[in-house]
Amino acid sequence: GIAVTGIDLTPAMLERLKKKYSDRDVTLIEADYMACELGTERYDAAVSFQTLHHFTHEEKLGLYEKLWRALKAGGCYIECDYMAEQEDYFVAEKKRLEEELKLVKGEYYHFDMPCTMDNQKRLLRQAGFTEVEVVWRQENTTILYANR
Repeated sequence: GIAVTGIDLTPAMLERLKKKYSDRDVTLIEADYMACELGTERYDAAVSFQTLHHFTHEEKLGLYEKLWRALKAGGCYIECDYMAEQEDYFVAEKKRLEEELKLVKGEYYHFDMPCTMDNQKRLLRQAGFTEVEVVWRQENTTILYANR
């Protein structure tokens, strides 16, 4: 009895979801969720599963602010992702590779750059979420629950 909106850059992933859930109320959008307009107070919940460990703090903060605006009052955001004990190495390595390989700014490259749990929680609070808690963690995979 729920309506779901899925956003992905990959047409093949969207097609798999369409086939798997053809009997459900699912709206699929082929887009970059960092740039896609999500609206205001439109959703009860938002979920992200292991995709945000590729982005900088600034990029995540922009997305979190957009998600906060898109959620209805009392809505929640659930994020499952890799969170590191130490992130400085990943940030420095990404910068080194960008310079060495002369990577184009604004293009997406697959590079893991997980935040620490503390930084991830801080970014969510900075975006406006009131309560942010770790609800599950195994090794470096963590699930956070944040309330609007």
